Amino acid sequence: MAEENTNITTEQNTSEQGAQQEIDYKAEYEKLLAEQKKLKDATDKACNEAANFKKALREKQTEQERLEAERAEREAAKDAELEKYRTESRVNAYKSKLLECGYDLDTASTMAAELPEGVSEDFFAKQKSFYETQRKSIEAELLNKQPKLTSGSGFTGADADKAEMNALRMNFGLPPIN
Repeated sequence: MAEENTNITTEQNTSEQGAQQEIDYKAEYEKLLAEQKKLKDATDKACNEAANFKKALREKQTEQERLEAERAEREAAKDAELEKYRTESRVNAYKSKLLECGYDLDTASTMAAELPEGVSEDFFAKQKSFYETQRKSIEAELLNKQPKLTSGSGFTGADADKAEMNALRMNFGLPPIN
């Protein structure tokens, strides 16, 4: 009987601990919500203060200072746009020079974007020279592989008839005529 009481007590303790654990999770959740609300309130307050300071600064500035600040912002935007156009122009110029050197469009586009500013004309001249040398060596190699022309009487009508007859005989499995 004492064992049964011990088991019942142990089960009750276990169920109480489970309930206690559930309560702890709820309390922790509510604590986190409260902390999140505090942080959100602090962030809102900081943003409002920053906006108020900016507004106060603009009110304190004279009209001339405001115009100067606006002019500086427009100037910075113009400089950024000018730099963008200069970069595009440089990349397009490099791309056209690489296309002249024999590169395909995709390779020329990617290489032009990666080349640094100030690449000399000598670089492109060397690239073109290399390409021409490679092209000529490939052409020479292909010409050397071509069969040589033979001199002779040429191919006559009788030869054509004989070749046609031999082809026909080969189809029937007969030996060609010499």
